[in-house]
Amino acid sequence: MSFPTKSLVCASLAGLTMFATMPVVAQDRSGLYVSAYGGSSSLASTSLTESRTSLSTLTGKGSFGSGIGLGGAFGYRYGNGWAAELAWDYRSHDVKRIGGTPVQGDFASTTAFINGYYRFQKVGMVRPFVGAGLGYVTEIDLDLSRDGSEQEYSRRGGLAIQAIVGGEVELTDRWSVSADLRWSQMGSGSFKSTSAGATLSGKPKYQPTSVNLGLTYRF
Repeated sequence: MSFPTKSLVCASLAGLTMFATMPVVAQDRSGLYVSAYGGSSSLASTSLTESRTSLSTLTGKGSFGSGIGLGGAFGYRYGNGWAAELAWDYRSHDVKRIGGTPVQGDFASTTAFINGYYRFQKVGMVRPFVGAGLGYVTEIDLDLSRDGSEQEYSRRGGLAIQAIVGGEVELTDRWSVSADLRWSQMGSGSFKSTSAGATLSGKPKYQPTSVNLGLTYRF
C-alpha cells in the first residue's frame, strides 16, 4: 500500500499543530525501553539520469511504487514526557519508471537516528506524541533492471532528518503498542556504480514517508 507523500507530510504538520495545543504536563514512568516498528512506506519522486555504455540513457523523474519500512530503537524515558533513543531504520521501495520509461528495481536505505520524543497527557486510552530525529545515512542503494540488464548504485554518508507524530496505548505496565507517521529526508549525494560503464547522475533525493505500527517493552 502506497501513500501520497504530500498528503502524509500535510497530515504530519496538522498533527504537530494539534498536539501543540494539548496540555504539556505528562505523567510517564521513567526507565529504559526497546521498541520495534514497521509498516508501509512511500518515496517522493526525484530527477535522475541513468546511463550505460550498452543501453540508451534514461533521464527524468523517477517514479516509485509500494514500499516497506522497518526499524528498532533502544531508549530512555525521563518520566516527564520526554524520551531519547538510538534507532535504526530500513526503507525499501519499488522503482516503476524513469522519465516515463517502465523499469524494474528497488530503492532502499538504512539509517541510524538519534530521536527525541515528547508524550502528552492521555486522550482517553491514547497518549499522543511528537518526535524529531537527526541521523547518519549508513547506505542508500538503487538496484535497477532494464532490457534484461541489472545494475547497482549506492552511496554512504550524509545527514538525515525526520519528524514523527503518533499515539501510544498501554497494554500492561511494561508493554504498549503505537501507531505513527514518519517523514524523513536524506541529504543528496553522488551514487557510485558497482561496475564500469554505468553512471547515476543528478544526485537523486531520497525522501521517504512511512506509516508504522510498533511494540514497546519498558524495563
